[in-house]
Amino acid sequence: MKLVRFAVPVLAGVAIFGFTTAFAASLSVTSTGLAAGNATVASCNSSAAITYNTLYSSTQPGYKVTTAPITSAAACSGKAFRATLTGVGNASLGEVTGTLDTTGAFAADFSASNVNAALVTGASVVISG
Repeated sequence: MKLVRFAVPVLAGVAIFGFTTAFAASLSVTSTGLAAGNATVASCNSSAAITYNTLYSSTQPGYKVTTAPITSAAACSGKAFRATLTGVGNASLGEVTGTLDTTGAFAADFSASNVNAALVTGASVVISG
């Protein structure tokens, strides 16, 4: 009886481990997606840059961010991007998404976001795809 009490949990554990391992082995990884497993992912660029332009707004009052030009390598053309302007404590003040042009650049338009330029402490861009 003691053997049965010991054998049943051990066999159940082995069965579950085997099923989980077989399931995990069926997942795939490519260089353009992220999933369980490992693969070398090539970068289209070693560094991208983002700046921002301002324009006086009497409704703010003060300066507001109009566009945030993104520059990267031509190898990044057609890739998706997310540009974010941040303020104190890395709080997001505005975000624009889009697709880089054939040169790997884009001027993200923040005009509709009415971001007060005096509140901007940082700008970041993430290129993916």
